[in-house]
Amino acid sequence: MVGLVVRTPDFLREGWELGLRLGSPLPPPRHLLVLGMGGSGIGGDLLRGLLYDRVGFPVTVVKDYSLPAWVGPQDAVFACSYSGNTEETLSAYEAAGRAGARCVAVTSGGQLADRARADGIPWVRIPPGLPPRAALGYLLGPMLGALHRWGWMEGLEEELGEAEAVLRSLSARWGPEVPTLDNPAKQLARALVGRLPVVYAASRLSEAAALRWKTQLNENSKVYATWNVFPELNHNETVGWALAGQPEGLLEVVVLRDPEDPPRLVRRVEITRQVALGATGFHEVWAHGRGRLTRVLSLVLFGDLVSVYLAYLNEVDPTPVAAIDELKRRLET
Repeated sequence: MVGLVVRTPDFLREGWELGLRLGSPLPPPRHLLVLGMGGSGIGGDLLRGLLYDRVGFPVTVVKDYSLPAWVGPQDAVFACSYSGNTEETLSAYEAAGRAGARCVAVTSGGQLADRARADGIPWVRIPPGLPPRAALGYLLGPMLGALHRWGWMEGLEEELGEAEAVLRSLSARWGPEVPTLDNPAKQLARALVGRLPVVYAASRLSEAAALRWKTQLNENSKVYATWNVFPELNHNETVGWALAGQPEGLLEVVVLRDPEDPPRLVRRVEITRQVALGATGFHEVWAHGRGRLTRVLSLVLFGDLVSVYLAYLNEVDPTPVAAIDELKRRLET
């Protein structure tokens, strides 16, 4: 798993190149939807954060069997399933077809590939054989490449280039060969041993990264984790710390920070630590790079590595997900 994590920039570039092959430019949609579950759906969450205030259409991530009633021919859909057999995504894809939406599939094969061929829609074949959560670059990259190819967003090629270079550098700085004394990802993993991680995003840009941290800690480290985002958490969860912090040493807070976090949100983080978190373990992880894509993916990469190092410390194999496999097996019977 750690070998796959450090190849994230390679997978991102390869996925981008696949997306550039998706046909002639298309007019922007009224609304863009991304269908996907788990590791296949996190690319949609990242895309939504990246495009939030940069394009003239909203982005909705669908993690369910059905679609909103308003979906129609003016809307575009990315159906993302690494295996091609994710039942929720297949159901939502069929609903998108019935609604007349313009669909693109991103998959390594399976039923989604079969249906895309039968329906005559564009689709991207990504390499098979990876755990879906390790294929993030192959799932996000094609959508970014397609947006660039179709002219729906400017500046993506430059951002992709910077992200690739910075992620390669960070992989070397935080990778498994670097000893704990010089490796902040390993240091944070040690701090999380025996704790319940609470991952907070300090602003909208890092929101999807916080979700990714939570899911990677679940699947790789085999631990329970939770996440939230400022300023929303100040309107509910902050009060819950009155009792949550009582069992000393149970919770460990990680706040994902960005150099461009708005000053008002920076102040919220500071005050929240003072009034609610008390003596709870507290860590800040900072984004690297200039462009939004680079900054958010640097947070993702750090979290992915922390989750694998924590798996080592917990003496568990980060790759298998036995509970998910068993759940799917029972659903098939």
